Amino acid sequence: MRRVVWAGVAVTLIGCAGGGGARRVSPRIGTVAMNSEVSGILSSSDPRLNDGSVYQAWRFRGTQGQFVQIDVMSDAFDAFAILQGPNGNEIARDDDNGDGTNARISVALPVTGQYRIIANTFRDRQFGPYRLRLTGNVPGARAVAAGTMGTILRGQMVTGRLTLNDARLADNSLYQAWAYYGTAGETITLDVVSGEFDAYAVIQDASGNVLARDDDSGDDTNARITYTLPYTGQYRLIANTYRPGAVGTYTLMVR
Repeated sequence: MRRVVWAGVAVTLIGCAGGGGARRVSPRIGTVAMNSEVSGILSSSDPRLNDGSVYQAWRFRGTQGQFVQIDVMSDAFDAFAILQGPNGNEIARDDDNGDGTNARISVALPVTGQYRIIANTFRDRQFGPYRLRLTGNVPGARAVAAGTMGTILRGQMVTGRLTLNDARLADNSLYQAWAYYGTAGETITLDVVSGEFDAYAVIQDASGNVLARDDDSGDDTNARITYTLPYTGQYRLIANTYRPGAVGTYTLMVR
């Protein structure tokens, strides 16, 4: 088990492995912008946690209630990620929730302030290149268009229920929409799955223009869209029905 506590510009490293007392070191700190990716190389000269694993730190400014996703990815080592709040308290940590042995943290930020991401390895004596990606919704940009239920991040899954009270498309079919903040050139796969109706999926831009749609490319009568996003900004991912008037529960996933 590993725990990192920040104190000013130094770090107190506390752990159950490695023996000895806590050490104070000056970490390497870079800055990562929202909805961007940075890269680094972990080496034996980097600061270490108490279990002997090396790390590098990246900071960003977040807003209370903002949804963010942090991916630490490497082909050279088993990636580990830690998110710390403005007061140095640990918000979240992860080992393998990303693809393969990559780390992924998805969380709503509890307060406004400067956060730190620790790019780390699951085991000691692991080194090599890595990429760190930070994505999230823009503060204050929550969609207010009809039918918008909330925000979803890559790698997340939401469930909902279409009822006769929901918003309707031009063909009178019911729908619910989820706001997604994407980057230009990013390829996503959207799945809309239901055991109660013939699922239909739509991707719209922020103005409601249809970019892609699908009926049965998923299993059985489920919908699936794989699409490369044309711009950086907000999109609407829509859970819909093939036939007007159909209602029931569904699951929407984006990856």
